Amino acid sequence: MANDEVTRYEVRPAAPAEWERSRDLRLASLQDPVASVAFARSYAEEAALSDEHWRRRASGVGAQQFVAVAAGDPDAEWAGMAVVVIERDDYLSINAVYLRPEARGTGLADELFEAAVAWSWERADRLHLWVHEKNPRAEAFYCRRGFVRTGETMVSPLDNVSTEYEMVLLRKPE
Repeated sequence: MANDEVTRYEVRPAAPAEWERSRDLRLASLQDPVASVAFARSYAEEAALSDEHWRRRASGVGAQQFVAVAAGDPDAEWAGMAVVVIERDDYLSINAVYLRPEARGTGLADELFEAAVAWSWERADRLHLWVHEKNPRAEAFYCRRGFVRTGETMVSPLDNVSTEYEMVLLRKPE
């Protein structure tokens, strides 16, 4: 594709059989320069996970991963992802939000969130996430999407000195 052409993406649920592609994108996300303030686990932790673990993660049981795929090119690298995890019947959280650098600023993050939120509303009236105090760009994006801080905090799992803030999006009555 020429540099002046705009890549169009399809956002869709990942299939369980795509577990290797899912693993590859997750590991790429954990090598991103902002991974330490974007994710709760390290590359080393997840690179050591077994294939069986990755198969279970991609199974669709208890979670749904949404991916951005170049339209018309099923063999292209996935451009991004967002995962909704059902942690309890009344607590769904969005995790592992990631876009490859070349897909950032294209509106693709909004499309991934729209898919994740629509899926969530079939199961719950609220959607949670956690954001690191040193990730204001992500927090600003979540605020634009309607998320607000709940007042709950936790120590960052990766550095033990930073704070993460819980945010929530409430479904508006129809």
